[in-house]
Amino acid sequence: MGFSHSVRVFRAGVALGIKQAWQEKITILGSLIIYGTIMLLYGGVIKMIPDADLAKHGYSHSQMIWYLAITEYVLFICASWGFKEVQNDFQSEQIYLSLLRPYRASLVRISVWAGEALVRAAGMFVPVMLFITWLAGGLQMSALQVIGMLLSIPLSAVMMLAGLYIIGASCLWFVQSEPAYWIWNKSIFLLGALLWPMAYYPVMMQNIMWSTPFPAILAQAGEWALDPSLTRILLGFVHQLFWCLVAVFVLRWFDGVVLRKIQSGEGV
Repeated sequence: MGFSHSVRVFRAGVALGIKQAWQEKITILGSLIIYGTIMLLYGGVIKMIPDADLAKHGYSHSQMIWYLAITEYVLFICASWGFKEVQNDFQSEQIYLSLLRPYRASLVRISVWAGEALVRAAGMFVPVMLFITWLAGGLQMSALQVIGMLLSIPLSAVMMLAGLYIIGASCLWFVQSEPAYWIWNKSIFLLGALLWPMAYYPVMMQNIMWSTPFPAILAQAGEWALDPSLTRILLGFVHQLFWCLVAVFVLRWFDGVVLRKIQSGEGV
């Protein structure tokens, strides 16, 4: 399948995802309510931290709230239940029909998810920005930081969606994909620095984290809110670009592995 054909398939999948998400737009309201509740709770905890403890790393309460707001936003726009859809495709043998089509099953599934994520991101963006601006006591980011955040979030989404597809397809080897998702979810929480910036982790732990894709999935988008040095933030962005490309190539390779597994009669 050529590149131009892949682009057309991706565009069609995104359009379908947008249509599906718009038909279920009430779920965006539910996401906003849950998101707001989480941020109110954690925002209150952050405000209880003494100024001196935050000053050790040069952060303010407002920056910490914005960091958490961005990392949570990434999680909310990428539906975590997507891996179950992939698992159901394999367990219901729907995947056999997908293999007959002249394009990769992962491309279609992820393009639909991308369309859904786009609707959620657009629907949540303005309410989230207004709410967090109020909660944090203002928007502390410069125009450059906002632009960087907007560039990082789509890259984070690409890696999240690629990971969810691979996790869903892991049922070919492990019968159920839930254990793989549990490991993925906990890794994002710990190694992705969901709640606290990486500066709060021991240096050895930071080195371990940087050797994985998880900071690129979550921490990098949030780092734009912390006003770090330009060199550090650019290195983090390059790190994110690298892992995003790795995710795309791994997904393409994984498609071949899945196809051979099914053709051998060992899968599903």
